[in-house]
Amino acid sequence: MKGRLLFRAIRLGLLGAAWHFAGIPAATAQPIEGANPAVWSGDVAGPLVHKPTGASFPPSYGIFHRSRVLALTPDGSDVALNYDAQDGDTRTRLSIFLYRPRDPAQHGLKGALAAIAARSPKAFVWADGPFAIPAPSASPVALRAFKGAYKTGIGPQTVMDYLYLAELGAWTVKVRATITHVRDPSQEEAIDLIVRQLPWGTILDANGPCQGPACRTTGAMPFDSHMVESMLPAVLAKRLPFDPAAERSLPEIAQAPVPPLGAVAIRQSRKPPLLYVAEVKDLGTFRAVRLPDNLSGMIDSAFGKLSIAGPVYAVTIQSEPPSGAKPGGAEPSLLIPRFFAGEPTPAQFGAAVGEFVLHSTASPFVTVAETVAAMDAEP
Repeated sequence: MKGRLLFRAIRLGLLGAAWHFAGIPAATAQPIEGANPAVWSGDVAGPLVHKPTGASFPPSYGIFHRSRVLALTPDGSDVALNYDAQDGDTRTRLSIFLYRPRDPAQHGLKGALAAIAARSPKAFVWADGPFAIPAPSASPVALRAFKGAYKTGIGPQTVMDYLYLAELGAWTVKVRATITHVRDPSQEEAIDLIVRQLPWGTILDANGPCQGPACRTTGAMPFDSHMVESMLPAVLAKRLPFDPAAERSLPEIAQAPVPPLGAVAIRQSRKPPLLYVAEVKDLGTFRAVRLPDNLSGMIDSAFGKLSIAGPVYAVTIQSEPPSGAKPGGAEPSLLIPRFFAGEPTPAQFGAAVGEFVLHSTASPFVTVAETVAAMDAEP
């Protein structure tokens, strides 16, 4: 996300309760404490069933124990549950939100990120992108949700914030989790497991035809990975030599809008690993390249684990040495600010080019607050 406009196949939603948990006044009605019998059925100490959908939530998921139930609307169209876990000195708060989408300003990605930025001003984007949820037994629908991981601090004081979003159409499921004193990726994997164990089949039955972005599991999806964006440029600069002169003769297949500069040609290569190239005068050359198979495994490991299937493509930005530089002196710089799980379309590549022309990509440590500021500037 890198402090710039976000062009994504999936947009996160924000439940009004997220502002409540973040210590920010909610714009919706005040939450109803406890298991409101008009919304929930079952024993407070046992499984609770959300009446509008029939979705059942257990008193615990492993070491995660239910600690709070909220209803933001009297009809149960906006609810949340908290689960807490203690693992040594590691504490995790997990909140599950289930709601019918309403006001985009309340249920959008920007609001969710603003809540994180308000509580953790130094949090920066660690990874975001696709998160696979296998088809539940009661439904043939597999899901591709959005997952974002945001990091604050280093070492034993590290705090990780997570967002998961599955927009189904009539209903949306969002999970927000915060791990303090995080030590091991297995603590994140425990959250991944809970998200996959949610009562998806029941919710999908209540939803009806699944028409939301989470149901679109084909096609390329953009993603970010701080660790690989930081490490990969030096590797690719040596392994993927480019020929700008030859690239200028490639066939033009589309135009990339780059306001306020107008538009630039997108050219397509039939010779791997290069897929697309666009040259922006005085700024650099943008390329979409397929990553070597033995490098793509770096994307999907450690913290910020995403669901990456198929070929992985990287968007690279190469700037030329300063004018007047001595031959053999400064080398062209290479940035890799975006990846795609699957082969991107010319339109997806063009959107990325326009995005990166508008916003700086020089620093890999872009805070969530900077990302929100970039979204505020979106036309």
